[in-house]
Amino acid sequence: MTTPPGANHGSADDGSEEDDTELINAEFESMVAGLSLDQSSPRTYLDELDEIEREEVISLNSERALYAEVPDEKIPLHLKLSTIFEAVKKWWNGENRDEGEDGAKI
Repeated sequence: MTTPPGANHGSADDGSEEDDTELINAEFESMVAGLSLDQSSPRTYLDELDEIEREEVISLNSERALYAEVPDEKIPLHLKLSTIFEAVKKWWNGENRDEGEDGAKI
């Protein structure tokens, strides 16, 4: 014995299966109604992604420019040695040379 396709499987003849189908259809239609399928917009999702990528590249390049290597000043060797010599001489002639703040003891 087969039941016709539109027959209700429940014991009560209240049309609950049809009500469920109508509820599902109504829910689906309300979700779809909020969607816009208009593709005439000048911007697409891919355009927005490209713009984000361009902004990241610009930001990265500006950070690289901030931290670019600055060319070192060329100080002649005799000036470097004289600076070192003056620093050692100043330390040597200091008052508390044996108990200096640098922790060095002779």
